[in-house]
Amino acid sequence: RLSLQTDYALRTLIFLAGRPGRATVAQIAEFFHISRDHVAKVVQLLARQGFVRSIRGIGGGVELARSPESISVGEVITVTEGNVSKWSTCKA
Repeated sequence: RLSLQTDYALRTLIFLAGRPGRATVAQIAEFFHISRDHVAKVVQLLARQGFVRSIRGIGGGVELARSPESISVGEVITVTEGNVSKWSTCKA
């Protein structure tokens, strides 16, 4: 079972990959009907990990820092969930 943080991170990356240019945190939150604060926190994490670029000021927003093809779901899960080796003891 994935955390909400991982869910929101994947949604954010999918949203950005599906449109040209930048988007705002508010646009992403509104599109998915989720909290702006949660999206902002996820965007900060994604920016620290090099998945997105956050541009401040007028005309700013969030954009992918890498090509969508270079981002794997597994990599995002590893970054947001931490050590997934604990999952090996879980039963499906």
